[in-house]
Formats: sequence, structure tokens, C-alpha cells
Amino acid sequence: MRQARYHSRRHDDADEALSDACVQFLRFYDGAAGEYALRWMMLVTKRCAWAIRRKAVARESRYRMSAREREGEGLEAIIPDDRIGPAELVERAEETAKVLALVERLKPDERTALILLGLGCTYEEIRELRGWSKSKLHRCLTEGRARVRQLLERGDS
Repeated sequence: MRQARYHSRRHDDADEALSDACVQFLRFYDGAAGEYALRWMMLVTKRCAWAIRRKAVARESRYRMSAREREGEGLEAIIPDDRIGPAELVERAEETAKVLALVERLKPDERTALILLGLGCTYEEIRELRGWSKSKLHRCLTEGRARVRQLLERGDS
């Protein structure tokens, strides 16, 4: 929890980061218990806190307006930016669900490599966490990406 609080902006964000990290730990960690598991959990907690922070900053910047814009444009300046409307959000959510379903069909090593990369881990961190060689990591990522692309092109979901 200390790690989550240190890297979060708010107490609620720290709670969310820790719970996200626990879910990731339960789903993807299959190593030995002890010091290695603790390091893995701390790294994932930190990365979850950073991801939540990035989302909050992006959300705040979308709705932040200068005083000049509010004075000059009247009511239109108060309405949030509508570049991403409800229809686009639904479409993105459907695409994300489809890709996640395809990722679940990958081999376990390919799935783990892609998810850890998506969580923000570097190649070196993934190799260290999983105990893989460079070639194994690159093969898992390359084959996993190719398989997802292939499944998307075929229309499987």
C-alpha cells in the first residue's frame, strides 16, 4: 500500500492501483513465493498507479479551459470537448473487448508477454520477471502479435 500511495495522486487512486495490481498478480504471476514475488508485486503496483495517474491527468486536461475561452465563447466554452463522444467510446470498448478475447486464445507465454508489455513493463523487466532470454521474449511478442493480427483479419472473436 505504501508503494501505491507514493506513486498515486489521491488515496482513492492508491486503493484502485493496489486492487488492480492484486488482480494482475493473481492472474499472471506463476513464479515462486518470497522476495521475487514481492518485487513483482511492487513493480506492478507502481505501474498501475502511474497508469491511473496518466488517465486522471488526461481527463483533467480535456476539461480544463482558460478564463479567456470561458469569457469569449459563452456557453459553448463550458461544454466538455466532444471529440470522443458516446458512440466512439462504445466502439472503442467493443474493439478492446474483441482484442482481449483474442489475447485470451494465445499461448500462455505469448499472452503473458503481451500483457506485461501493455502494463508498461520494459523488455528487460519482462525478461527479469519471467526468467526468459532475449530471443524467447522477442519470439513470444512477435508470434503473439502476429496471431492476434491473423485472428482479427479472419474475423474470429
